[in-house]
Amino acid sequence: MKVLILLLAICLILLTDEISAQTGIINYGEVQSMNMGAPVGPDYRAMLVFNKDNSLYVTRKDSLEGGHIREQKSFQVSPEARHSITVVTNPEGFRYYYTPKEKILYSRDLGFRYVKDNTINISWEIAEETKMIGIYKVQKATTHLRGRDYTAWFTPQIPLPYGPWKLVGLPGLILEAYDTDKEIYWYFKNVEYPTQHSHLLKPINNPNSSWISFEEFKKGQIKSFLDARIGGRMIGENMGVSGSESKVLKTKTYIEVYEIE
Repeated sequence: MKVLILLLAICLILLTDEISAQTGIINYGEVQSMNMGAPVGPDYRAMLVFNKDNSLYVTRKDSLEGGHIREQKSFQVSPEARHSITVVTNPEGFRYYYTPKEKILYSRDLGFRYVKDNTINISWEIAEETKMIGIYKVQKATTHLRGRDYTAWFTPQIPLPYGPWKLVGLPGLILEAYDTDKEIYWYFKNVEYPTQHSHLLKPINNPNSSWISFEEFKKGQIKSFLDARIGGRMIGENMGVSGSESKVLKTKTYIEVYEIE
């Protein structure tokens, strides 16, 4: 009996190692509705490629959408209000490559900046609540990350610490995630695990001589936000429209919300 139990334990370990060594792909929908208060914005196609060592998340890429997109769209935010934004993709997409052993996240991020972020250390609170997403039993986890409160649903059935965008570090793949008002919302479409397309999982090709730090990226984002705000204020003043002032500004139009005093 003891021999049988030992053999079963060895088989389970070998099976777990085999699964972990495989490459997989998860396809998500990514709904971006920053500063709209509800998941009503553009719905992009996104992809997470992963194995036991690394993951690569790609979104807003031309080929994922079936071709280049650049158009102005209007979204109904409430019965009284609509929100107009530019929906746009690019040839390479925005890319996020995570190496859990080093706890470093490389990205081709907003503004086409190439960022090496070694500050990704998310403190998750795992709840007992579970539900089903497709054939996967998922468990609820919550955290606060860079200005937003997130809920994520992860599956221990694929025990790898990856997820969409920069949401990493749980004991299972994240299949669904969103902030409080679902202004950013990732939902599960399908999974191919294992996949024959392991060639898609590769580091980001940085054409620059070096990577910038997250702090440098943050400063650049704040500058871009302030420049856009000044431009918008000038247009408003020319039209005779006055805007409200606040002592503390927040970059609510970005996924990462920074306070600007």
